[in-house]
Amino acid sequence: MARNNSRSLSRSGDPRKRAQHRRQNQPVAVTVLNGFLGAGKTTLLQSLLVQAWQRTPHLRPAVIVNDMSSLDVDGLVVEDTEVVSHEMGNFASIKGGSVHSAELLPKLIATAEQMLDGYQPEHIFIETSGSTRPWPLVKALTRHPRLQLRGFLSLVDAAMLRDDFACGGLIADQVARQLGAGTLGVESLIAEQVMFASEVYLTKLDKLEPEQVTRTAAALHRLNPYAGITGLRFGNLRLDAVLAQPRYPRDRVAQLGHETEQRDAEHPETGRLVSLVLDDARPFHPRRLWEAYTTALPQTLYRSKGMTWIPTRDDKVLLWNQAAGGVNLEFFGYWKSGVLDREQRAVADAQTSSREAERRRLLPREIEQLQREVDEIDPVFGDRRTSITLLGEDSDTRAFLARLEQCLCTPEEVMAWRSGEEFDDPWPQQTVTVDQFARTAGLGRRRI
Repeated sequence: MARNNSRSLSRSGDPRKRAQHRRQNQPVAVTVLNGFLGAGKTTLLQSLLVQAWQRTPHLRPAVIVNDMSSLDVDGLVVEDTEVVSHEMGNFASIKGGSVHSAELLPKLIATAEQMLDGYQPEHIFIETSGSTRPWPLVKALTRHPRLQLRGFLSLVDAAMLRDDFACGGLIADQVARQLGAGTLGVESLIAEQVMFASEVYLTKLDKLEPEQVTRTAAALHRLNPYAGITGLRFGNLRLDAVLAQPRYPRDRVAQLGHETEQRDAEHPETGRLVSLVLDDARPFHPRRLWEAYTTALPQTLYRSKGMTWIPTRDDKVLLWNQAAGGVNLEFFGYWKSGVLDREQRAVADAQTSSREAERRRLLPREIEQLQREVDEIDPVFGDRRTSITLLGEDSDTRAFLARLEQCLCTPEEVMAWRSGEEFDDPWPQQTVTVDQFARTAGLGRRRI
């Protein structure tokens, strides 16, 4: 009976039914985007999703994003592409740790199975946290009967390797010392992410000289002579190249995986990375924030990201995005409170033309509803909030969190903001689009 049903479906004239039948009976391809904190995984994932939407017919992708932080900033950014979403059933986020752990790896597999049963994707993309170790993930995905691991892509921040590891030349020696001491540091993590990769992509090449790029590629090639090493600018990787990746060569890394397990059994993981969160309704004072990040940013704060606001641009949701020494403050959207304030100013401004007032004004009942919503959140700040996660080595990250807390506006400065006083704001005022792929798809961020 099963064979007859299969034959009937295969001869069906409806291509959608044939495609659905193939998805139900064949393993679904999986691509993993792995790499250390701030290497550009989210940017690449955004680009791939835009290309998936632009294909004819559209590729049916599903995405699982893993974030070490409880804030899940990367998940919000990816879902903002509108190609995937929780509502469609093709997007999920796993936060508060790394998916190689015994606690979260089963959740990752269960999430993928749920997507297979519900949304039935053609391809699953997994973006790991920056602290994810590859082997547990490789082992689980290559053993699953309904999943076929293709590309295990490792992104490496070339600027970080140049500044911290002499273009990667110091990593092997430092890993050897850590193995002798029975510890697992950042160097060992980066080395593992490269050694288990099927392809390695160097990011942030615009910050390096050609000779430094060559040295970096040579150092990574010594760690993994089997993987291709390619430069990547602004996530500009062709989706077709990703989809064409062959099945992941588990046999090649099986011995390496076995050695990794033996080492972990003898020396349990003692990583120095911590994830800390700053969560406060108050804004940053723009001058103090500028000084903190230009004079006191520690080298071992590898990543900080989140949403914030400053009094001089109090209607805008600002996406804070720091990796190593690079900092972006980007326009992400508008606070409901900012929209409400703008509408109220438009109504009160006698100088506004009738056409402008008509374009800007919400209906009175819409303003009332918006006012109730923001008042329920906070009577002073509404839905505005500073929520930033910091990822780095313990002592320096805690010290910098304390410095950031000092950058928040004092009660007196909050009163000054509410009364309309000006603030010293050294942050750039111009607004520019960032990524070519995002501009094309209408998904561009604006840096302010």
